[in-house]
Amino acid sequence: MADFFKVAIIDDERDSANALVEQLKRFPRFHVEGVAHNASTGIEMIKDVMPDLLLLDVELPEMYGMELLSEVSDDITWTMRVVFYTAHDKYMINALRNSAFDFLLKPIDKKEFEIVISRFLLEYETKAVQEEKPVIQDTNRESSFMVILPTGEMRMVKTADVGFFRHISDRKIWEAVLVTGESVALRRNVSADFLCSFNKSFIQVHQSYIVNMDYLVMIQDNYCILYPPFENIKEVTVSRKYKKNLMDHFCIF
Repeated sequence: MADFFKVAIIDDERDSANALVEQLKRFPRFHVEGVAHNASTGIEMIKDVMPDLLLLDVELPEMYGMELLSEVSDDITWTMRVVFYTAHDKYMINALRNSAFDFLLKPIDKKEFEIVISRFLLEYETKAVQEEKPVIQDTNRESSFMVILPTGEMRMVKTADVGFFRHISDRKIWEAVLVTGESVALRRNVSADFLCSFNKSFIQVHQSYIVNMDYLVMIQDNYCILYPPFENIKEVTVSRKYKKNLMDHFCIF
């Protein structure tokens, strides 16, 4: 059983971060080892501190908290539990709960915070937490990502609902084409490399297209033929540059 637990906090709002530090003073076994106010500093802090518990704001100026975890996941070799917190409505907590140990709403209620701490201690002290590399989730199964709609609302999208991504060159953004027929715009700083690293089923086939391989039937005349409901999509082409990459990864004969 650990004598104490290292805690790191990443929040661009200093008052909010300070409030968490004050909350943690009520739990002597939890030591705040670092506080970061932006994503890049937070990533380095995680590597340096190696916290047992990370308190992470969902929305940071540069990226979402989930994106930050994806960026740093390959460097995490210890057991770390992540608690997201947000000022948004509770529906977000239900939508995102599978991606983290727990969630809290701002302003953080003392009783809710105590429940999270109790859950954390219970898992450690009953040895229910297996020593394994912590990631957001099994990103190749029921993972999700979050987008901000033009109305300002935040929406969760399941990776299984994405047929492909297309790049909108005049807006310099990627958008996800969903099974519902909708096209959902992603944040401007979301890159092709990030999308492909987020889920192994997302494979870039063209400078302007990333395909969910679970929907790919075949490549015919350099066009992707997709399973329903994308069977009538004729725009997704495979360029020579990315075709070789596809063959290297997926051709076994």
